[in-house]
Amino acid sequence: MEGKDRSVVTNRAPRPIAESVVTETAEKTPRYAWVIWLVTFLISFAAPMAQFKIVSIPLYFIYVPGVSPAGCFGLDASGFGMLMTMVSLIGIVLAFPAAFICRKLGLRNTIALSAVGVIVGGLIEIAGGNNVATMMVGRFLEGTGIGLAGVSAPTLITLWFPDKTRGFALGLWCCWVPLSITLDSMICPPLAAAIGWQGVFGVVVAFAVVALILFWVFYKVPEGEGANYNVEGTFSECLGLLKNPQIWLLGLVFLVFIIGQTGIVNTYLPTFLQSAQPVGWGWSEALAGTGLAIVTGISIVANPLGGSVTARLPHRLKRIVPVAVAISYLICFYLLFQNGNETLTWVGIVLMGICGGFGGGGLRPLAPAIMNKSAMAATMGMAVMQFAQCLGNCFSPIYGGLIDGGATYWDACLYTIIPLSVIMLVAAFFIRPGKNSPVRDK
Repeated sequence: MEGKDRSVVTNRAPRPIAESVVTETAEKTPRYAWVIWLVTFLISFAAPMAQFKIVSIPLYFIYVPGVSPAGCFGLDASGFGMLMTMVSLIGIVLAFPAAFICRKLGLRNTIALSAVGVIVGGLIEIAGGNNVATMMVGRFLEGTGIGLAGVSAPTLITLWFPDKTRGFALGLWCCWVPLSITLDSMICPPLAAAIGWQGVFGVVVAFAVVALILFWVFYKVPEGEGANYNVEGTFSECLGLLKNPQIWLLGLVFLVFIIGQTGIVNTYLPTFLQSAQPVGWGWSEALAGTGLAIVTGISIVANPLGGSVTARLPHRLKRIVPVAVAISYLICFYLLFQNGNETLTWVGIVLMGICGGFGGGGLRPLAPAIMNKSAMAATMGMAVMQFAQCLGNCFSPIYGGLIDGGATYWDACLYTIIPLSVIMLVAAFFIRPGKNSPVRDK
């Protein structure tokens, strides 16, 4: 049987991201793989939970006359965007080194380090009180969570899941961002009302501590084998794996997706919904949080579905996913941020949830499909996606600056995400995983 399994493997493309006894043989998914998935997801989840905790209680940080509570930080929309950007700055720096760090420190230490950044950053924020500079430092340190977990966590998951279940497992893991935003939107407003914003931050720190302990206790790789990256050499030599233009086209598509999803919707939708008419709809904090929670809640279901669809599509048709996301963006941003018909806003909320899920869960699996000449090449492909994610997160101050300058929320979209979506659509048409790689075109 072993010989038969390996003969099957030799007719396939090189294994993506990392290799183990599970990925080298065509066996069923081990039961312990789901234990690993759970603890890896929990520790990954702590990073976006920390990143988006302020989005659920924006009025404690951004000043809205007559609405913000006493003790508000008093930031304008651009300053609030900078709080989101600070989390992403270190992620930009770590995106490509993260793959190399995994190889040097090991997956266990790298993933654990992502949680340590969340814990230390949160404690600094709590200790600093309403000091903006301290808050910025804490947010910067929290960014290590996104920067390291975004590359190392899918590598560990891939060690445990064979081909037939890997797409679903990775798509399910991609729920780390929408699920964190959904839970933040549901629990942070009442927590803040009861124990203040610092209490909210303390809950996030406590969650990260528990997740770190569980991960450290249950961590294991298949039969004691580590990740085989199939490459030796320096970090600069690893960068040489990124010569495939296909991965940069995918990175451009993912960058625009993140600009729209995180830089605009996840950051400013609650503020728009709470702003009084004619700027927004004047919703309560709870109802605005529900609106964002619906976006991310739908994405939770759509993420693994998007991953499964991407995995099942023939290589020549996989570009359907990024093309569909680009076309959806050209429609749903108008529906979300127009202020003439409240019903259309609800339609936009649902459409953005579907689009966000397919964008998050459907685009990431394309990276190893493109970068499959070696396991390390695929990991570097995931680093491109993480770099695009962190860079896209930095867009928040630009959009916020337009709002501060007097633009309506829709006008700000018309100046930014709409033309960018056209660029994304063009780039998506040229994406064809497998064209410049050993993958067979089905």
